[in-house]
This record gives sequence, C-alpha cells and structure tokens, in this order.
Amino acid sequence: MCPRVLLVVLLVAAGCGGGSQTTSAPATTTAAPTTTTAPTTTAPATTTAAPATTTAAPTTTLDPAPTFEASTAFAQFEQADRVGFLTAVEEEFAKAFPKAGVSVAVFDGERLWTHALGFASANASMTSTTPMVIRSTSKTFLGALMTEQIENGLYRLEDTIESLLAGHPDYELVNTPNINTDVTVEQLLTMTSGIADWSKPEDLPGRIEIMLDPAWKPANNLRQIKSPFVPPGSYHYSYANSIILGLIAEKYGGKNVNALYQEAFFGPLEISGGLLPEVAWPTGAAAAHDYLEDYGAGSGFGEMSAGPMAIFRGTDPKISWVGAGIVSTPENIARWGYELFSPSGSAISDQAQSRLIDSLTVETDISISGLGVHTYGYYIGMADVSLSDGTRIRTYNHPGGGGGRTSWLYYAPSLDVSVSLLANSMTLHDFGSCQYQGWDYMSVGECMAGGIFSKLLGMPVQSGWENPGSP
Repeated sequence: MCPRVLLVVLLVAAGCGGGSQTTSAPATTTAAPTTTTAPTTTAPATTTAAPATTTAAPTTTLDPAPTFEASTAFAQFEQADRVGFLTAVEEEFAKAFPKAGVSVAVFDGERLWTHALGFASANASMTSTTPMVIRSTSKTFLGALMTEQIENGLYRLEDTIESLLAGHPDYELVNTPNINTDVTVEQLLTMTSGIADWSKPEDLPGRIEIMLDPAWKPANNLRQIKSPFVPPGSYHYSYANSIILGLIAEKYGGKNVNALYQEAFFGPLEISGGLLPEVAWPTGAAAAHDYLEDYGAGSGFGEMSAGPMAIFRGTDPKISWVGAGIVSTPENIARWGYELFSPSGSAISDQAQSRLIDSLTVETDISISGLGVHTYGYYIGMADVSLSDGTRIRTYNHPGGGGGRTSWLYYAPSLDVSVSLLANSMTLHDFGSCQYQGWDYMSVGECMAGGIFSKLLGMPVQSGWENPGSP
C-alpha cells in the first residue's frame, strides 16, 4: 500500500485537529412545547453468578440505519436561559478555528433545547437532526449495559476473561500471549487491564488491515496487539478493553450489541441511535473534517470522505467497535445522559446506577485528564467544569474524539441537567476562548458547557475571562 494511503488512516487514531478557516452555514434552533415526566425506575434482580452461554455465529446482515426527527414531546427552557445557551455556543463557535459544524442539546427531564451551526458536508448545513458518530462517548452505553448485566447476575465484576470467554468461538483470538486472560471485567471497564492495543503510530498498518478486512469481526482486531501486557492496576486507554468487553456483553446477552442496545436503551427510552458497523450508515450523516495534508490527501481543511480517503468511508468504526461506534444526535444523547445519571432516569436500575456512579474511583492519565476528566469508572468519567465566575461544577461525563469528529456528554448532578455536544471536526477539543480559568487550557466543548451551566446558575455567560476579584 502506498505511503499516501497509509497516511490517510492516521485519522482513525489521531485526536488532534487544525485547519483553515471555513464559512459556517445558518444556525438552526429547535424546541418543543409540551412537557412529559420521566418514567419510573424498576429494581433489578439480585446478583448471582450464572452459567456461561454462547451465541450463534454473528450475521453479516446490517441492521437498518436509525432515523432522526426533532422531538415535540418536551417544553422549552425559559427565554432568558435560551438566550444564554445561544450566547455560550455561538460565541465559542464564532471564535473556533478551524471548524465545520457543531450541534448541541440541553435536557433536564422536562425541557429540551437544541441548536446547530455550520455545515455537515459540502452540500448540507448542520441541523439538530444531522446524525453524527459520537466516538468514545459510545462507551457510556457499554458501561451501562454491562453494569445492568452484572446486577442481573449474568456474570460478576471479578470474573476473568478466561472464565467468561473460554467457550467463545473466537477464544483463540483472545487467548494469546499479549492478552492477560486473568484480567477481570472490572479492570477492563476501568481501563486498568494493562493490555495494549493498536492505537500507536507504528500500529498504522494494523488499523488499515482492520478497516479493509472483508471478513471483519471484532475479535480479529486483537491480532493487532504487538506489545506485551503489563500488570493491571493503573489507568491506560486501550481499544482492546472495548473489544473484549463487547464479546462478553454479546455472549451473555445472547444477541449482537446493537440489538442489546435497542432492546435495553433505545427502544424503552424512545431515543434514536445505533451501533456502527452493525447498523447501516444513516442518510445525511455529517462528514468528518480536518487538515487534509495531515493525512496525505490534499491540502487545507476539508472533508475526509473524498479522494484517496474514499476507500475508508464508513469503515473506521471497526477500529474499536463498541468503544466508539454509536451514531446519533445531541438531542438523543442529552436525553441518554439524563436517563443514565439522573435520580429520575430509567436507563438502568437504581442499583445498577449506584454501582456505576460509585465506580468513579480511578485516577486517569494525561490521555484523558488533559481534557479535564480526572476520575474514571465503568466506562464513565468525572470532570469539574469551569464556570464563568472561575468556580467549577462537578459532572459525570465522557468525551469522544478522533478522525475529524469530537463529542462531549456532561451531566451535572447539582442541576439535574444533561448537555450533549457533537462536532464533525476536532473543534470541541481545541483551545476554547471563554477563559473561565484564565489562560489555563479549556476546550471549546468545556467552554460551551460551562457557559450553559453558568446561565442555569444565574451567572453571566462571559465572552472572555475577567478576574472576579478585580474592581
């Protein structure tokens, strides 16, 4: 394969961005008039170990692509709040560079606000119903599913890879010298397994092989682990954790992961989304954008789905499968965050929710702490978002990014509010302009969320930092 094509695939692992200035399309704002209450939460079965079960060989038929429409089931936020939200988002987006489009939603169980700016592709403006890949924010779905499976007694946190997957048809791809099969479910869920992956620059040929594999299945990815494992215990991000966890969830759930998500979450919560590559690519999905020269595919800032990169269109979700493959919209993801984390939410049982939140005990490393996520749990994070007065608000969250796409999901317990931000470029992880922490780094995404939370707390949404102690 020529070096030009090889460079293209840096998009899969890169979390960096940059590019030339672009012209944004007109903004669109949606809101809905009526109010509904959240469904009640049901209690789970007690936790007991259960015998292993195996599933039939996976089918190659894709599930239908999800469809997306703006909800009309929720009330609006107050006019002053909406103006503040608009200011927080539009001022940050106006100053961001480079950029394509951004879409945002705020949800508190009864009220919904959505807004979109910029463009989804060369031929379409970004709208609030434009589908986007949410990258690693997808992990919140897997963490929730597996926590509920544990509460329902399908397996235990202390169960090992070997004990759970020894009877799996693809176990020979798992039971290799570079995978520590004594690692537990809990260590996988907290990114403390010590198992390496295929995300480093030198792993580029392996990522290409994954994307172009005509007989791809998730366990095949594990062949790309070239480094030995290290003793478990410390946080270290790894694609391999997601692949192995997905195999466990699928085996004990008895269906492919997308089917499990549809039955457990998307259907009951009446939200829309799907797991790529198990579902067809949705019509009108936003195209990823970045500096083309970074991938040896041209020059300037532009779409990453044309020219020499067209061969990889729609294939990058194979890289970490359940770890980064959900496609949805901010409205649906904000509602998901509320249903997952709120005391009024019904995504998982009360016991599973408590277990999930109580898991937030692992200190992260720079790969994610640099974005403000200082503590990690069962595929969820915790971050203290900066506010306009220089203080911070505690949130449960998960970022996502890479390959010309970025994502943030925040839930603030003290406000009982969820915020989802999605962009089809690296914009949301670039340096923000709000300066709520002076000249310390704050991402565009954190600035937007911080402004939204500030408005809900009665603070001004500032366009630049001011020393609260100055006259």
